[in-house]
Amino acid sequence: MLSLAGGVCRGVFLDNPGWTEIDLCKASVDEVVFSTRTGNLVLYLFEAATPRAVLERYTELTGRIGLPPLWALGNQQSKWGYMSADELRVIASGFRARDIPCDVLYLDIDYMTATGSSRFDPERFPDPAAMMAALGEDGFRVVTIVDPGVKIDTDYPVYVEGRDRGYYCRTFRDAEYQNVVWPGMCAFPDFTNPATREWWGSQHEALLDLGVAGIWCDMNEPAMFVPAQSTMPSDVVHPGGGEPRLHAQVHNLYGSEMAQATRDGLARLRPERRPFVISRAGFAGLQRHAMQWTGDNSSWWEHLWMSMPQLQNLGLSGMAFCGVDCGGFFGDCDGELLARWTEAAVFQPFLRNHSIKGSIPQEPWAFGEPWESICRDMLQLRMRLLPYLYGLFEERRARGRRFCGRCCSSIPTTPSRTRPTTSSCSATRLLIAPITRPGIEHRHAYLPAGTWVQCGPARSWPGRRTWLAHAPLGRPALYARANAAIPLWPVRMHTGEPVDRLTLRVFAAGSESLSRSVYEDAGDGFGPSSRFSVTVDGSAARISAPAGDYAPARTLELELLRSGEDARVIAVDELPAEITLR
Repeated sequence: MLSLAGGVCRGVFLDNPGWTEIDLCKASVDEVVFSTRTGNLVLYLFEAATPRAVLERYTELTGRIGLPPLWALGNQQSKWGYMSADELRVIASGFRARDIPCDVLYLDIDYMTATGSSRFDPERFPDPAAMMAALGEDGFRVVTIVDPGVKIDTDYPVYVEGRDRGYYCRTFRDAEYQNVVWPGMCAFPDFTNPATREWWGSQHEALLDLGVAGIWCDMNEPAMFVPAQSTMPSDVVHPGGGEPRLHAQVHNLYGSEMAQATRDGLARLRPERRPFVISRAGFAGLQRHAMQWTGDNSSWWEHLWMSMPQLQNLGLSGMAFCGVDCGGFFGDCDGELLARWTEAAVFQPFLRNHSIKGSIPQEPWAFGEPWESICRDMLQLRMRLLPYLYGLFEERRARGRRFCGRCCSSIPTTPSRTRPTTSSCSATRLLIAPITRPGIEHRHAYLPAGTWVQCGPARSWPGRRTWLAHAPLGRPALYARANAAIPLWPVRMHTGEPVDRLTLRVFAAGSESLSRSVYEDAGDGFGPSSRFSVTVDGSAARISAPAGDYAPARTLELELLRSGEDARVIAVDELPAEITLR
């Protein structure tokens, strides 16, 4: 919980993975009440001048994200209902034929056999290794879903091994706890046991050998089907490798520890790669192991609006790498909603289009024109922005800050700005004010301190006030901080294509001096990196010599834009450099 009062920000972290409740002044207008049903009442209090500073201290305690592989920031496509290798190839071909960038394709539970638990169905996916190799040649990576429920089948080696080693949760009467999920009657790993986590992580080797690039942890609240929409009963026992606890005591840890087991397994099995794990559930500190998406939303305008405060608040909990299902999961999307949702999602940390089986298709081309062209343009913009976004992730890895933030993150003396808003900042240099209602193309946008330049026809606007933004379809209300250098790459269809140039785009206005660091590395693995700084004021741009051992094979240029003038592109042949802007 964060509070702003008297120019001071305070954060309170309730550290208890069982049932907890926070009463935000409902019972009493002058009291916030923290309560637990199990364990101790453990509270951490943070105090600093700004929410950003509190968040940095909180993530010092609970951990910070690792730098993801670059491909995980690209566009990603999913559906519960891609039923076969042939269908997945059709989807992949659709992206390439239409010049719509995409890096990742997802396989939901329909890739599995009846036993579930990550074994490919031999009829619908007869040669998954060949399928993934062919997709890889065209720049696609494949992420597969894995659920914690292990089908009870004495012919299934994974179940038998886990049973014989005592790795499953138990009933209060010391029988194996069983419940129904997608494969049928299942047992559930006790992830509080370190040996179980190591065993679970090792089970992913078969998927990695086939060419799977990342793992999607789902159903890990944990979710149960009996009774419908339920979770594990409170009196289920987690043996814990000798330290047994009731599920009521550790419920909120289940998703985090499944994600931890998965990430640690990927790191052991493929130490040369950065693990990519996505999780539906987790507790404080999940950000160390996985990114998180918000689960099963709906194809409603209200859920497009809701995604902004959701992701901002996840960021305030240290979960910088987060996202929602673009276009909505439940129900049927339409062209306008998908176009507007894509306009917002390309500026969020995680970009994935995902929908439920039985819904109408919602791939970027599904609704024809003009929606296809709008989605194409926005997804190509995402590809151009990747060096900017990648640098933000490196900052979040180092300092634990949010990716998406409301405008109040550094101005706690203006409490009116702490109300939920759809103005979403991706750091302090770009701001997007998405349209979240049908049939309109104007909205109010609050601009923080400084001078801002609306992208498109460049026009500068003073900050610390609200403006009426015009945002017709395909031209979202996007603002860049004046004199901030925004690094851009050329448009590519996927991140595996080579980069031949890096463009530093500067919207020049006023005399304010702004500096930024540009981070570069190979995009995966743990090899060398380098960075250089760019400082821009009203008269010049100064670019430092790079520090670090990574030497990218690309040219560097500065693109200068001023209101009412054509863009000017200046080649930067040597570093350090000083470029006159007037």
